[in-house]
Amino acid sequence: MKVITDKAAAGCLSNNKEYTVLSKGDRDAVIMNDLNKQWIIRLEGQCPNLHPGATWTVIKDSIDDATPEEWAEVGKKIREKDKKDDILYEEVAPSIDKEVNSPAHYNTGTVECIEAIGSTLSGEEYQGYLRGNALKYLWRCMYKGKTKQDLEKCRWYLDKLIDSL
Repeated sequence: MKVITDKAAAGCLSNNKEYTVLSKGDRDAVIMNDLNKQWIIRLEGQCPNLHPGATWTVIKDSIDDATPEEWAEVGKKIREKDKKDDILYEEVAPSIDKEVNSPAHYNTGTVECIEAIGSTLSGEEYQGYLRGNALKYLWRCMYKGKTKQDLEKCRWYLDKLIDSL
């Protein structure tokens, strides 16, 4: 954490200079002044090292500097975003489920493509086919822009593989 002010009154402090906080209490902090001496400053209320009415501005440069209230606000924003994402997913979920479980381009005849493949291969070959497709969807899921759908397809092939054992 760092502090800065534009109203320094002590000769060993400079205006608009960032000072690293070495330690911090509830209201006070210790900084290294311009003379390389540790200096106690008051973060809340009137600080005797500043002109009347001036305060230190705290510069938070680490997530460790966040207050419990700031963490609560971040958590609230994340929960709100998750709710929006859930609503968006619910709106597109039926089309995703159909695209994963029974895509139209695999159902153009009287037999679904996966059934035809399974009937032409030996049990061991079919399991290899299923494993290969699961790996294919897992391998490229982060690169096609449809990560969730590709992971669901991977799961679909894994479920088929498990059922074939």
